[in-house]
Amino acid sequence: MKEIIAANLIRYRKSLSLSQEQLAQQAGVTRQSINNYENAKTLPDSKNLSDLANVLGITLDDLLRSQGEGLPNFRFRAHVSFDKNPQFVAQVLRMLQTYNALEQAVGYPTYTPESTPCHCVSGNEKRIQAIATQFRHRLGLGDAPIANLFQSVEEIGLKVLRQSIPIKDFFGLSACSEVSGAFVLVNTHNITIERQLFTLAHEIGHLIFHRVEYEDSLVEEGTKEEEKAREKVADYFAGHLLVPQAEFERIYTQTKNIIELKRHFRVSYLVILNRLAEMGIIDFAKKKAKICAIYKKQNNGVSLKNSMELPPALAADEYPENERYKYLIWQSLKLGNISEMKAAELLNLTVEKLRLHRREREIYAVY
Repeated sequence: MKEIIAANLIRYRKSLSLSQEQLAQQAGVTRQSINNYENAKTLPDSKNLSDLANVLGITLDDLLRSQGEGLPNFRFRAHVSFDKNPQFVAQVLRMLQTYNALEQAVGYPTYTPESTPCHCVSGNEKRIQAIATQFRHRLGLGDAPIANLFQSVEEIGLKVLRQSIPIKDFFGLSACSEVSGAFVLVNTHNITIERQLFTLAHEIGHLIFHRVEYEDSLVEEGTKEEEKAREKVADYFAGHLLVPQAEFERIYTQTKNIIELKRHFRVSYLVILNRLAEMGIIDFAKKKAKICAIYKKQNNGVSLKNSMELPPALAADEYPENERYKYLIWQSLKLGNISEMKAAELLNLTVEKLRLHRREREIYAVY
């Protein structure tokens, strides 16, 4: 145990760029104590362990867990390497562990997409389109625009969490267990609903096409060229999942207006541009540059950045976050599998607020 705590203290401390002296000051111990802990000479007592975990932004369990020790059966995939951000890795493990435990407590079914390897778009276009169509049918959808992809995939048992995570260029990641189902984390931090929906579709693509590349830890694998090819496959799948080809061609005969097309399919204007470029109708770069120039002229010199959406943007209140996850918490509470305090913590409520909501749910329940 000394060795595990020592390794974790060093790893988490260095990720925050803290010296031993700085960590000691913030945790209320001496620098020599930190040195002894990190050299596995002595063990911190329970209070010091708790204080150290708080300063490092982790839990006691994180501090006591061996590096690389994840969840049984779960394997991960992320486009960005997190070997220098162990706090985030620990946070993801906690999220998934909690979600998995809630499912088991309630006895709710899970879902794992069928795996079918595909490593490049070229030559596989029709196959990827067909699998996107099959997945839409799995969701009970035809060719119509998807009203709420988050809700649709949660209804078949896919674990989805949307969280605000202030990490640059991080949009989402996925994990999968043949036993416990699939999980997708979608970043909401300053990210449009359109981009969040695309991230979800993109990660589902990885779950279907790249499951053999999933690893036991959140560390990027493969060469840059291999990774670019996988990203293109996931992007291509996402585009055709959100916007079916036959329906897109039909609507395009009725209107060539980018705004009307994006509004109809409830996607980003960039998705529409990509699809038109795939069909050879436009040059993506030139069309995007023209749209950005028009936007800048109409908005007093304000540029249309990649992080922004061409109006009208989808409204966040039409896409409530983590509905399935919250339902599992309430059901676990109702069944007596978790305490009010734990439920309040998971729902980010005070115990008093939780009790008020609980009474309201009981009063207006329909049986």
